[in-house]
Amino acid sequence: MFTRRTAGAFVAFALVLGSASGLGCAIGPVVARAAAAEAVGYVAENAFFTGDLGHGVGLKGNLTDKGGSHRGSEQGLYGGSRRLDVCDTGLLLDFLLTVGNAGKKSAWARTLGISARNKKVRAFVGSLTEVVLANDTLVGNHGYRKGRANRYDAVLEAGTAVLVDLFGVPRVKCNCGNPLTVSEHDPGDVDIKFGGRNKGNKKWNVDKGRVVRVEKADERQTTLVAVDLDNPDRQVPIALPAPPAEKERQVTVPAVRGMSESRATEALTDLGLTVQTERVDASDVETGLATGTDPVDGTAVAAGSTVTLTVSGTATQDLVDVPSVTGRPLAEAEELIRQAGLVPAVALQGAPADQVGLVVGQDPEGGRVERGSTVALTVGEGTDATDGGTDTGVDAGTDTEVDGGTDAGADANGGTDAGVDAGAVAP
Repeated sequence: MFTRRTAGAFVAFALVLGSASGLGCAIGPVVARAAAAEAVGYVAENAFFTGDLGHGVGLKGNLTDKGGSHRGSEQGLYGGSRRLDVCDTGLLLDFLLTVGNAGKKSAWARTLGISARNKKVRAFVGSLTEVVLANDTLVGNHGYRKGRANRYDAVLEAGTAVLVDLFGVPRVKCNCGNPLTVSEHDPGDVDIKFGGRNKGNKKWNVDKGRVVRVEKADERQTTLVAVDLDNPDRQVPIALPAPPAEKERQVTVPAVRGMSESRATEALTDLGLTVQTERVDASDVETGLATGTDPVDGTAVAAGSTVTLTVSGTATQDLVDVPSVTGRPLAEAEELIRQAGLVPAVALQGAPADQVGLVVGQDPEGGRVERGSTVALTVGEGTDATDGGTDTGVDAGTDTEVDGGTDAGADANGGTDAGVDAGAVAP
């Protein structure tokens, strides 16, 4: 029997042989990734939701001539109108927030890259907008199987109702509540399979050259320009919800008098405050210990505010260079600051996905300062309402194992199996 293990050994042998001979070994053509074709209204097995959230509208094919990958900010990716009503988000929330569905809610939220806390789920769903796909669209679809989200590629028929996020990316398939992500593949690299026709799916004429894939826009959008469903020759602007306002968090300045400078600085930065240190003459406080703060302890201030920490002692001439750490990971930046004899103070700020966890700003940015001074570091943080938009379409873990055997019939997650499960589950 030619097993996966022998196949792996064969590939390794071929690579070694090619390397030894100086020649490249062609192992064979790359097999296209299977993608399930799902018609408007079709609910695949193992869907997250089994109610009726809304199916979409019947179209006679694509509304535009687009094909390939496009940013979510582009016009003509979606169809809509000012009176469109194709997705019941209230019913979706009722389902997700029901105590008995906690497992599904957790898997749903994890797939979309958001917190599973009820408050965060409500905020995320509230940031989505209902539209229908103007074109046959390739997505990463997710059913619910064995307690987790089961990812598979799917081509959704034009007219399918979806919820899109503030970056213009489809995030939820309305009729079943399945979370959607950006497919890892280009439309031209998938093998479109029709399955589940005995369970309600229908076959339509898919032109692979006109299948689109929607990627995250470069920035949050305030409006989507959609094709007017009432008159496809016109365009209609659809306003997107404003991002939820972040409530300013208040903290109380702690009493630090008598603490060492490092301990006082830590007590302040732990509350999210930025610390600026000054030396003062104070005969009643031992040199090197904190004498107080400005504002004084007990004062309520906004998190992130700057507080002046006063320390007993005359300013010295022990100056050190401030290292530049912008663009570095936080842990590395903090270590460099400490090695320079300085104290890092961290504040978080919403940032794009590629800046999350990195230092996006520092104060001071350079120069020479007194040893023991504080360097304020601003670090990128993901935002809950839009984290899903940073999802590249990869599930929490992508399974490298093939399911127990090849399916003889249609795949339970969208009818996509042609011998290999299109929705492998992460271990």
